[in-house]
Amino acid sequence: MRVATWNLLHGLDVRTGRINLAGVAADIDAMDVDLVALQEVDRGLPRTGRVDQVAELATALGWHGVFAPALLGDPQRGWTPGPGAGPDPGGPAYGVGLISRTPLLDVARCALPGGGHGRRGPEHVGRVLPGWDREPRAVLRARVGELTVATTHLSFQFWLSVRQLRVALGFAGRGPALLLGDLNLPTPALRVALARSGWSPSRAASTYPSWRPNMQLDHVVRRSVEACDVRVGPRGPSDHLPVSAVVAWA
Repeated sequence: MRVATWNLLHGLDVRTGRINLAGVAADIDAMDVDLVALQEVDRGLPRTGRVDQVAELATALGWHGVFAPALLGDPQRGWTPGPGAGPDPGGPAYGVGLISRTPLLDVARCALPGGGHGRRGPEHVGRVLPGWDREPRAVLRARVGELTVATTHLSFQFWLSVRQLRVALGFAGRGPALLLGDLNLPTPALRVALARSGWSPSRAASTYPSWRPNMQLDHVVRRSVEACDVRVGPRGPSDHLPVSAVVAWA
């Protein structure tokens, strides 16, 4: 089984400045994978034509798809935290998703610590606020056969991303499991964070930024699962490169 993770930057092609979800679908098809974890995906937002991007990709590929809203509203304007484990109220949202050739079973969602209500506007463009990140984060979990697969997009602040990582790993439950996503942790920092946890990272080439990658932020983290043939690319829309790996478990 080949799995992949890709931070999509809501399908924005940084080379053209345009949304290119069809290009994303074509790249996924060419990667010949069985499951993809997606981060930074939109649902019902004006900037991406008010479509459900996870559903659109799943339909284009003939796959199954599920979405977890990290925030409700618009990440470029204003938002409230997503529902976490509660019912999804629908409407405009931004978060993470899973798409798979085979059905995704026992789907569950969880809010991660940190973040809250927030807003952005012209007055915030270019501002750097050290230690400040109010963007809510979520983890999405599903089962494929006997394998648990989870995806998340962690905070860019190290102290908060490590705290969120612990919650996400715990949410994966027991047995063979994968955590796929943009963890905002370079490989050395991730190895430290995973020490004595029973989880292992799968080392790959650099994934960010896509035009001149110099660090790996996107990871296939595994427990009781073997991984091989880890690949990065192709370069498509987004400022991140996808990572894929062949996985097997007893």
